[in-house]
Amino acid sequence: MALGHQDHSAQDSAPVPTGDLLTEIRDLDKAADQADRDRFIAVAEWAERHTTGQLLPDLYGTFGLPDDDAHTEAENAWVSRFGMPGADTMLELAGPGAPEISEFAVVELAAALGRSTDSGRMLLSDAVEARYRLPKIWQRLLDGQVQVWRVRRVTDLTRSLTAEAAAFVDAHLAHVVHTASFTTVKRLVAEAAARFDPETTEMEEADTAATLHVTLDLTTAWSIGTANGVHLSGLLDRADAEELEHAIRTIADQLLAAGSQDSLDVRRAKALGYLSRGDLTLDLATELTTEDASSSVEEARQRRLETTKPTTRTRQVVLHIHLSEAALKSSPEVDPDTGKLGLHLARVENHHQTLTADTVREWLAVPGSQITVKPVIDLHDQIAVDAYEIPDRISTRIKLKRPTCVFPHCTRTSTRVDLDHIDEYVPPDRGGPPGQTATDRLAPLCRRHHRAKTHPSPVPSNEAGSTTIAWDYVQLTPTTWLWTSPHGIRYLVHPDGTTTL
Repeated sequence: MALGHQDHSAQDSAPVPTGDLLTEIRDLDKAADQADRDRFIAVAEWAERHTTGQLLPDLYGTFGLPDDDAHTEAENAWVSRFGMPGADTMLELAGPGAPEISEFAVVELAAALGRSTDSGRMLLSDAVEARYRLPKIWQRLLDGQVQVWRVRRVTDLTRSLTAEAAAFVDAHLAHVVHTASFTTVKRLVAEAAARFDPETTEMEEADTAATLHVTLDLTTAWSIGTANGVHLSGLLDRADAEELEHAIRTIADQLLAAGSQDSLDVRRAKALGYLSRGDLTLDLATELTTEDASSSVEEARQRRLETTKPTTRTRQVVLHIHLSEAALKSSPEVDPDTGKLGLHLARVENHHQTLTADTVREWLAVPGSQITVKPVIDLHDQIAVDAYEIPDRISTRIKLKRPTCVFPHCTRTSTRVDLDHIDEYVPPDRGGPPGQTATDRLAPLCRRHHRAKTHPSPVPSNEAGSTTIAWDYVQLTPTTWLWTSPHGIRYLVHPDGTTTL
């Protein structure tokens, strides 16, 4: 066929129906996943055939620092095994408890796969880490229940863990590894590191506190045209950062309400300027036009500076923290997973971070901080109202029950999502039943997937019949939803993720 010529003979036949085309794409994707699994398993077997069978010792001591004696002993063993320096050596491709692998075996495999040696080493490293340190996840891979890219996403994080910590991750993640988001994996690995190596966690916490800083680059300007902007960088205490973010977001929203035409980024940058002049909020009139918005903002700021005395303000942001009673009292407690005295950990709902309880206690010691201890909410409570608007007591229970959007495979947190009436809301004055807005009749959907569910999709122009098709879903249990795609594919969304039916 001549260069640039396209063969249109295939176009003479009838096109594949769109639904069948989607099914074909899914089948090709499954075949590619299986081929990737077969290769990954074979790579692990290649590693198995190029090892002495010696397991790697833990070459790191207290605080994660290298153990010089262990390193020297390992190096001497390599030299005695191969006779002289410079010959083939055995590489530490995975964490403690995995075997050493021949360096020359890495070189040969990488060449055969058309990869650089470094790329081949990473592939072998992930295979060895999964096979020897994550046996439950490896078994799921052998059974064809998880994709290789998801396994490699875990091994990249567990390689630096102790053998006990890696086993902790394996035990807690194996049953959901096929659906777990990268954020979930990172949080679990971080928790394992803190539980099984608390000394290193405490050292990192102290180092972080000692390196807090804010830097304004007032001297660097690449041109006269860029000299009116200044780069800002820094590292802040998390509670201070949450409060700063709250203040910046508040002022940026107020500027928009005042008629500002600036982008969100510009308004946030200007908000820092107002904060530097002592403005935590803007005293703006509610009826402002675009023309007088800028002057009104400045006049409001000046008026407040002239009439308001400086005061000491308490924290302006609310932090939702989950921690045990023992952590509140700073009582020693044996970690049930390690069997040793460990760190008290606290889960902060804001941006879903896990911290030490010591950090939380330092926050609460800030003058003006208010502490409110609330009882655990009973998520089995059924609450219903007739109005379309959703009260906080219903919204809170729904978001605690389901931490992410309920659309198939979505991992967006439910803290900032829409709450969708699963069945279309009908106003009571139009014959709608009572109690339509209820804890068992609402589901969290991120804005993107709320739009996809609410607004039908157009049917391809080459297909006759209905002009629109849409997503649909029903709630089977309080934590399980059955979705049907526009082309009839069904998905079961459950607490462990999404299963295609």
